[in-house]
Amino acid sequence: MALALAGAAVVLSAPAHAEAADVHRQGASQDTGHAAPAVPLQPAGDDEDEVVSTKKSCAKCPPGPPGPPGPRGVSDGIDSAVATPAGLTAPTPLIYVAVAQPNGVVLVRDQTSLGPANPPWHDLSTVTNYPSGVTDVTLAADPHGDVLSVAVRTRTGSVRRSNCALSVNVTWPANCTAFIDITPPL
Repeated sequence: MALALAGAAVVLSAPAHAEAADVHRQGASQDTGHAAPAVPLQPAGDDEDEVVSTKKSCAKCPPGPPGPPGPRGVSDGIDSAVATPAGLTAPTPLIYVAVAQPNGVVLVRDQTSLGPANPPWHDLSTVTNYPSGVTDVTLAADPHGDVLSVAVRTRTGSVRRSNCALSVNVTWPANCTAFIDITPPL
């Protein structure tokens, strides 16, 4: 096997090529009287001057399709609102808190809920038309009534809303209307 350096590239030739090169050199020196330069033969299509880049310049490339949603962040949505539920002996505003859990479930805390049969945190995921993949929640209370509006946003950008009637020791989530789609046009 012959080894020759050409510029910065190393070219290896098989013994058959080396023999062919020797025959070529001998023939050239007999015909012209000059010794042919020792240039190894290269297989067809092997061009040393051709530069092959493994990097692709994407300055002119169109953007590819969006990938799947990434993993959820460490924080989930939380909100609170002040409302006055019906049935209080002294109408005092109370704070309602809602939390979007990592599993997509929204919990609402109602401090008027009593006893083991009606604990203070209530799961809204069983309300009709509740979307999957909820990541955020917001609350709004009607200052002149006893209604709590709950709006949720999903991982895909869908927004839905429900209204929940408030009274002392109300049965959650039966007090909430079906979620309706209020997703803005994109």
